[in-house]
Amino acid sequence: MLRSRLNAFLHQRLRLPDKDYYADLDQETLWELKSVLSDINNIFTMKVCLGFVQWLSKSLGLSDSVRQHIEYSTLRNSPNANGYDVEISDPINVIAEVKCNVPINRGAVYGPAQRNGIAKDVESLIRGKNKSRMVPDECLKFLVLSDTPNIRQATKHFFKNMRKHQDKIVFVSPDVRPEQLDKVYVVHVNHVA
Repeated sequence: MLRSRLNAFLHQRLRLPDKDYYADLDQETLWELKSVLSDINNIFTMKVCLGFVQWLSKSLGLSDSVRQHIEYSTLRNSPNANGYDVEISDPINVIAEVKCNVPINRGAVYGPAQRNGIAKDVESLIRGKNKSRMVPDECLKFLVLSDTPNIRQATKHFFKNMRKHQDKIVFVSPDVRPEQLDKVYVVHVNHVA
């Protein structure tokens, strides 16, 4: 099973020649591969952050130079920093948490650990984080997720069943302009290439 999945992925997705790559994986190569792949979530999060910055710039009518400045500062942030995934203080105050969760079994609901993580991020958007200089009451707040049908469905299911802060959650749609500082806007974006 693992052998066929790995070989199929490398052949079909990366367009490498059709061969048994699994057979060539000695211990040293596996350690190296594990090290490279350990950053996948950070890479995915950064791409979704940049997709959010593009969406935010368009949604709020920010200039290209402001968007580029925000992109630059987002790229400079460490992916494992203890602040928010996106922190903007000029020309507007924005904080955002980015979640790259895929619903369990590629279904339409999040697992318990995923639900706890999302709830914790919503709480930090509302209450703040010790390691961030941003004051949530002075910021537009966003929970940013990837845009797939399963993630949209799982997110709606989660917030429909959430016990706290339901009155503060707003799903962004074309007719919703994010401008209320007491709300957490849920945004689904595509990552940038």
